[in-house]
Amino acid sequence: MRQALSMEFYKCRRRRIPLVCLGMLLVQLAWIGAVLLRMDPEEFAQGWQWLLYNLMLLDAITMPVTAGTLASRSCDLEHKGAGLKLLETLLPAGRLYSAKLCWGALVLFLTLAVRSLLLAALGLAYGFPGAVPWGRFAQAALVSFLVSLTIYVLQQDLSLLFKNQAVALATAIFGSFVGLLSMLFPVWVQRLVLWGYYGVMSPVGMDWDPETRFSAYYWINPDGAGLLLTALWFAALFLAGRALFIKKEV
Repeated sequence: MRQALSMEFYKCRRRRIPLVCLGMLLVQLAWIGAVLLRMDPEEFAQGWQWLLYNLMLLDAITMPVTAGTLASRSCDLEHKGAGLKLLETLLPAGRLYSAKLCWGALVLFLTLAVRSLLLAALGLAYGFPGAVPWGRFAQAALVSFLVSLTIYVLQQDLSLLFKNQAVALATAIFGSFVGLLSMLFPVWVQRLVLWGYYGVMSPVGMDWDPETRFSAYYWINPDGAGLLLTALWFAALFLAGRALFIKKEV
């Protein structure tokens, strides 16, 4: 597996993967920064909670497209020429599938870790009251990682099974739309779609008063049911995708 994973990093060295991750980070930082300029005093008093709540909202919009782009950049090379056939003479299809998944997991983990540090620095620079809630930042990063990795499995399945990468990328864009829309519905509705789990397991909740137009943010403990369902989504997509890829004719 170590050799297969090293080969994935070697193959992707010129695929502009850092630019994909940097683009996502810049979009999120620019979005948060623009909203900060219009922040109300009431929101400023709840700065860290406000930040992490909006972060989950942003993840529902940007991370499906990011995961889809990463998966496509990793897998489309194999569809050129006899790429898959050549690779499968060197290692079993199941090991190739797992190596690609490990590659995606490492890229997502490093990207989200850097994102957490940048946003914490942004909150400190803006003067949010209180110390940085590192535990909640870790919870938010873990939620983003688990949900994004599960979405990445789906995107990898599509990118490996379909030569035309438009199928996978269209699914990623559709997922971003569904993820954003699901945030407007109750939790039980969010649990029905994979992209809604950013909201299901968000470390911050919000109560909005329509009369005073005041938003009150509050911390939420990890959602056990959400974690279990995410694990089930991951297992189903992994097992089905791996089995279909192994049976795929090359």
